[in-house]
Amino acid sequence: MSVVFMLFVFVATGLCWKSHRLEICDDENSVDITAGTHLSGGVIYHDGVRYDQSEYYTDKRTGSDRGCVCSKGTCIRKCCPLGYGYNYKSKQCVKVYERFAPPVWDNYAYEMLKVNASDIFHFVPGKMNCTDSKTRIRIGQATKNFVLRVDGKLYIQIPESIPPWLVQTPDEYCIDTFVREDPTTGERTSSLDALICFADKVNNEQYVLRFTCMLISCLFILATVAVYAWLPELRNLHGRVLMAYLLSLFVGFTFLATMQILLTINNITVTTCVYFTFVIYYSLLAAFFWLNVMCFDIWWTFSGKRGKSLEKMSLRTRFVAYSLYAFGIPTVLTALLVGLEFSGLPPHPLLPMIRQQGCFIYGTSKLIYLYGPISILCIANMTFFVLTAVKIAQIKKQTSVLKSKDSSTHDQHRNDRQRLLLYIKLLAVMGVSWILEVVSAIYPEAEDIWKFTDAYNVLIGLIIFIIFVCKRKIFRLIKKRIKQKFRRSNNESRELKEIVDKRMRRWQNNSNQRASLETIRTSIGVDSDATVRNTTNI
Repeated sequence: MSVVFMLFVFVATGLCWKSHRLEICDDENSVDITAGTHLSGGVIYHDGVRYDQSEYYTDKRTGSDRGCVCSKGTCIRKCCPLGYGYNYKSKQCVKVYERFAPPVWDNYAYEMLKVNASDIFHFVPGKMNCTDSKTRIRIGQATKNFVLRVDGKLYIQIPESIPPWLVQTPDEYCIDTFVREDPTTGERTSSLDALICFADKVNNEQYVLRFTCMLISCLFILATVAVYAWLPELRNLHGRVLMAYLLSLFVGFTFLATMQILLTINNITVTTCVYFTFVIYYSLLAAFFWLNVMCFDIWWTFSGKRGKSLEKMSLRTRFVAYSLYAFGIPTVLTALLVGLEFSGLPPHPLLPMIRQQGCFIYGTSKLIYLYGPISILCIANMTFFVLTAVKIAQIKKQTSVLKSKDSSTHDQHRNDRQRLLLYIKLLAVMGVSWILEVVSAIYPEAEDIWKFTDAYNVLIGLIIFIIFVCKRKIFRLIKKRIKQKFRRSNNESRELKEIVDKRMRRWQNNSNQRASLETIRTSIGVDSDATVRNTTNI
């Protein structure tokens, strides 16, 4: 439950931080309200908007009052003040007589809404300031497929790109009526267009870090599986469940790393992204369901129900039953995801919309289809652990035989407790990983910090290798296995040598007999074969 509580605290803190951030006001997100109506108590009315004293400030440079208009509602950035348009050639605002009324689309850029932009948006005049790594470009020169969404973001469609769109926030674009004058005729034309801050070079450092760490993680996952598959003592039910969990994680990380590599070299299509998403989604879910199987199995071991249904099953039958659960439910959920993705339904918050969002699932879809099932499994796992801990405490108090070090029952429960400790460590590793994943989704702008958390998330394979392999017991089993292999090899060599010696002696005997016959033939001048035949007849 502590993992879930920490997740809740992080999410709540993030939401509060974002809510507070909306009240931060600067020149980029404010308007001049000096000409507004000043009322008692420091209240100012400007363009029908009321500003209290805590919602505006006085610019020390100009002495004007600037209202935090973006804290009063959704803002969009207009390149020039109302009544003016932007002349891209002269880079100046010029007087226009057309009414500024850009069309507004829903949050999915799917349907144009019958609303007036001035009724739902506050206009912040002025061009945006692009960072040094970005260049200010005009969209109309590259594409006309852009729409203004109801949330104030500019949606720019790029069909041949992954993701197939570019979303600009109001501090990254300005939209306006762009004016163009024909130098020969003097005729003036106008059209709705926008300036955006566009990155000339895509920063792929984060992708490189992620897929590198994933590949390293995959190597350690395979090493852990190899150790458990090689040692006969570890090929019990616990070992098989662990290997199934690790192999599911390996498939997910392998496809995720491949996707990141293809994105880095810009050699991936939307169709490939969708198929990769389904495989990754299924593999990650299967891994968490196998983790749930581990928690259930250890609880069942201590629950006192070992003599009932599950314990009566053979090891193979129990593993098949667990496989039907751990692979079956992710199959159903993946089929649901595929069905909804290709259902042809209009965009909706409950639909995955993978093709519209790029590679993998994002936003609300990720919360519903991925974080939702994982959160439920984490709660179930914590419940199993709490029940198991309570049962262990009861066993210590009620069973005096466990105090005897020579008791086989004591040894069995000690091994089970050690296995429980391993599962708790594994759950902690996965829990911290997904907490960091959620927090990084809340604060995506903190790229320098989340590079390290991404590295932790994908180095899970190394951590698992340390937990499950780097132990004295495993080292002793490996040493024992190597000795057995060496002893068996020596025995096989000895047996092979004996066989070779027998054949050599037999060959020598045959050679001696043939040499004796040759000597007789040479001495009496008779054909040796005839002699042999005569000797045989006798």
